[in-house]
Amino acid sequence: MSIFLDSLWVWLFLSVLVAFVGYIVYQYDPRGRTLVIAAGVTLLVFGAGLVLYYGVDTDRKSISRMLNGLASELEKDDLEGVLRYISPKASGTRGVARLYMGQYHLTNAKFRNLKFEVNQLISPPLAKVSFLAVVYWKTKQPQEGFSIDTPQFQTVRFDIELEKTNDRSWLVTDKCDFDYRLQP
Repeated sequence: MSIFLDSLWVWLFLSVLVAFVGYIVYQYDPRGRTLVIAAGVTLLVFGAGLVLYYGVDTDRKSISRMLNGLASELEKDDLEGVLRYISPKASGTRGVARLYMGQYHLTNAKFRNLKFEVNQLISPPLAKVSFLAVVYWKTKQPQEGFSIDTPQFQTVRFDIELEKTNDRSWLVTDKCDFDYRLQP
């Protein structure tokens, strides 16, 4: 069911299919009235798809929105903004964020290959999320002779757990593993 809510391509495919079937029926209609009906049904199907795609907030959309917001705060180098995406109960993850943001600045951060599994049967609902983060980073100040002034490319693998809040947003928990030793 979520494929109908998370992908606009499905609705485009269904609309083309309806239009094709309508055209076939039109070919065998001696009076030619079905062309207008087929066009109307095609527009109705695509319109319903647009309403469902943009009107229904799914877990995939809200998790993607959360990760995009987190990446934006990282690019702005806003520690308080980043901490808003981390659960207040996740003191370990908050500490890691403070440590790394004190030493490094991410000039560009994007995520790819988002995979997640949501468990709605527990309270609060939890999501196990894995993705690749593609980042460009540089050091903020020299650290024992180590200083990088031009942004460096790096791919980081994340396996994290998110918890859903009462306002349907997601926050990072203390189960946050990452591996930055990946080869580009």
